[in-house]
Amino acid sequence: MKFNKVAKLVSLACGGVVALSAPVYAAEGDEDTVERIEVTGSRLKRVDMEGASPVTTITAEDMATAGFATVGDALRSSNLNSFGSYGGTSNNSWSSQATIRLKGADASHTLTLLDGKRMAKSPVLGGGATNINTIPTAAVERIEILSDGASAIYGTDAIAGVINIILKKDFEGVEVKVRAEQPDADGGGDNHSASFTGGLSSDKGNLMFTIEHYRKTGILQADRPYTAAHVKDGQDPSDYRSWIGLSQTGRTLDMGPNGGWEYQTPFTNAGLDCADVYGNNFTGPLGDSKYAGETSCAYDYTKAAYLDVDQERTSTLLSYSYELSEDIQLTARAYWASNKTTDISAPIPGYIEFPEAMPEYTTAEGLDLRAVPEGGAMLYRFDTAGNRVRESTDNIYDFLVGLDGTTDSFDWNASVSYNKYDVFKWGTGYQLKGATTDLVGAWNDATNTFEGWDPRNPNSEVPAGATANSDARLTSSALEMDGGLSFELFELTGGATGLYVGASYREEKLDSQVDALEEAGLIAGGSGGAGGSGERDVKAVFMEMSFPVLDNLEVNLAARYDDYSDFGGTFNPQVSVRYNVLEPLLLRASWGTGFRAPTLEDLNQSTSVGFNDVTNYLKCYEDGLGIDGCSIEDNVPVSTNRNENLGPEESESYNIGMVWDITDNINMSVDYWSLETEGLISTLVDSEITRTQAELWQAADAAGQPRPDVSAIYPGTSVSQNGAGKLTAMTNVLQNIGLSERQGVDTKFASTFETEVGDFKLGLAWSHYIKYTDSSPEGGVQTMSRNWSGTEDYPDDRVNFSANYLVGDHSLFYQADYIDHQSTTDTNDNGSSYQIDSIVYHTLSYSYTMPWNNIVSAGINNLTDEEPSFDAGGDYDSGIYDIIGRTYWVSFSQSF
Repeated sequence: MKFNKVAKLVSLACGGVVALSAPVYAAEGDEDTVERIEVTGSRLKRVDMEGASPVTTITAEDMATAGFATVGDALRSSNLNSFGSYGGTSNNSWSSQATIRLKGADASHTLTLLDGKRMAKSPVLGGGATNINTIPTAAVERIEILSDGASAIYGTDAIAGVINIILKKDFEGVEVKVRAEQPDADGGGDNHSASFTGGLSSDKGNLMFTIEHYRKTGILQADRPYTAAHVKDGQDPSDYRSWIGLSQTGRTLDMGPNGGWEYQTPFTNAGLDCADVYGNNFTGPLGDSKYAGETSCAYDYTKAAYLDVDQERTSTLLSYSYELSEDIQLTARAYWASNKTTDISAPIPGYIEFPEAMPEYTTAEGLDLRAVPEGGAMLYRFDTAGNRVRESTDNIYDFLVGLDGTTDSFDWNASVSYNKYDVFKWGTGYQLKGATTDLVGAWNDATNTFEGWDPRNPNSEVPAGATANSDARLTSSALEMDGGLSFELFELTGGATGLYVGASYREEKLDSQVDALEEAGLIAGGSGGAGGSGERDVKAVFMEMSFPVLDNLEVNLAARYDDYSDFGGTFNPQVSVRYNVLEPLLLRASWGTGFRAPTLEDLNQSTSVGFNDVTNYLKCYEDGLGIDGCSIEDNVPVSTNRNENLGPEESESYNIGMVWDITDNINMSVDYWSLETEGLISTLVDSEITRTQAELWQAADAAGQPRPDVSAIYPGTSVSQNGAGKLTAMTNVLQNIGLSERQGVDTKFASTFETEVGDFKLGLAWSHYIKYTDSSPEGGVQTMSRNWSGTEDYPDDRVNFSANYLVGDHSLFYQADYIDHQSTTDTNDNGSSYQIDSIVYHTLSYSYTMPWNNIVSAGINNLTDEEPSFDAGGDYDSGIYDIIGRTYWVSFSQSF
């Protein structure tokens, strides 16, 4: 029997971002006429849409109706993105990126595919995850989300699940789309996009071309009331500690040891405030309720720093398919995206130590400057050098050529794919560490004037030599060749046993470099060291078997062996079962192991050095003070090195669920899942190294044995002391040290009702978290944490509900996205419990299909203009909550 070729997805869509697949049942004696399709999570084509692992589908129409401007927005809003994920916010080196975290696991534990092939990994993320900001929305046909482990099928990274982005292929004609979105709030956050798609078809094949341009403007922190500088409710505006959004590193003197270490404003004129002297971004003089008599000129960094970045993306896609013969089909794809991001941070804060006492005097403009005793310094905001501006230009290239064939005995496939991700970062407005102190001038007794730069004086120009750039160049690439055969072995009661066997070869490369000053840690406010350079190859063999034991019972086995040139091999099996108790009721279960290979950055990153405060447990033990309760801290240079001996992170996952077609128009599914991971890669807490060393000494001394080194417990680590027992240096390295346990339940419901007044589609997707624990080593022993589920940043429940009313050419859509409350500790109220409020985001949209092959749509996102839910300190998690506010959008598409 020949397997049919590519088949279209058939599902019961609920009109929103929730979709459930309706099982397809072959009529008796008619099996050869039923199309078989390939679903994410399996390489075997099958008749039934609903398999042993849960797959959620989001179509292009779903995304447009729900008002999502990008693929990243749709994925990050999903209930399956349980604890939220990074979305490209500002003031960090990741500002051009966006990720998704299925099941709340790390972003590197979710594998992202493009038409079933690995997408380019971002070197900004160390080659560990995909930047979902780069995908052109106009080219997407649908997104399939597999919420189950799948390393036995796909290899590394498929620990928590798989995102498979399916691109348009069978398209004929021309389509033009434009979209614009404007926030209700003033100042930034608006976006617009335009796309052109064209396609040609013939009896032998088709050709499709898409180009899309997307533009989004940045948002200043001052443009949103909750991030703008403001006084806490009911508190004193003259007290610095009453403010949110101000920094004392503005224009504030530190009077040093001879001045009692007091903070004071640089000027003494009674009739002037800080804004009069230094500009509108300064506030004060402000007192300090914790230190009587102190004053400062604080800096309002919210007027300079972005809350969300400025982004511009252009992407193109060319897709081609052609029947070389009746039994062989060629597919080819070329994809390119250029993503330019501008991230603006407030001017660099600095601490300028004065080489000698600074005298009091009156400037030519009449400003009375305060004297500073010897040993004093100044907390100084370098607004004179401008904001820190980091421009990131990401270019992604992705090419694929594949052949699919069929014979009377088997089907076969082979493909070659190549992707490359280039990033160039250009950062200006940074400072060279230590340079500013050397540039401070001095008082000349002979001329009775101050000569050179006086940081206290707003009219004293900062000399050249203080500023520096922070630049980086990063590249990652992957070349992969794979192929396989699928055929039927023998007949069982339920049908023919299917087998797929395949193999792949992949070459990966990473080159991550920063400029020499950045590498040496001499740039204030920069991003630190580089990811280094490295390469490796990966060989894999894999198989999948389907056993239709009975007409209503199917058992699937899958296994994969991957061999990495840098750390060795890993074997991962998977077993899954699907059982139709009744024709409309499906029970399913799966078990499997998974892994994430250490990234090339993990294995090759350059050494970075930072000065950290570390508890000196060694000194406490030697002085007889005891290890527990040690309070001696030293500021130590800590070198963080690569670890070439890292192994893979490993996982074990379970899934047990059911799918019930209650009626022809109503279905639901419930799936319980469990995910355990071990060997998670991270660095140790610095003080854990000194504590473990002290406990090793204690045990050895008690046994009368030589003292072992801490490297016996944590290879690659070290601690050095001087003769007085002070810590002088430490070495820390990445280790396979973490453990985590996660459990949850995912529920989906979809229904369609046809009435005389129109059609109604309803959808509900609910993810409930039961357990999330992780571990931390204490004295070399792993200690599991409490259950974090339901606590700050880990909401128990996320729900997407949608309702769509269709009548004639009109469609009215509503969606509600619910994020559960979380409990936390009120640090401002003696550690008592505090509850972060739950939140519901509402979306409303309307679409009209006009008679001339065009559609006009309009909508409101975040209808009630919800702000983020805040913790006790007034902070919020930008990965979970919306920071844009209420927005209005309109779109138009025209087909020819």
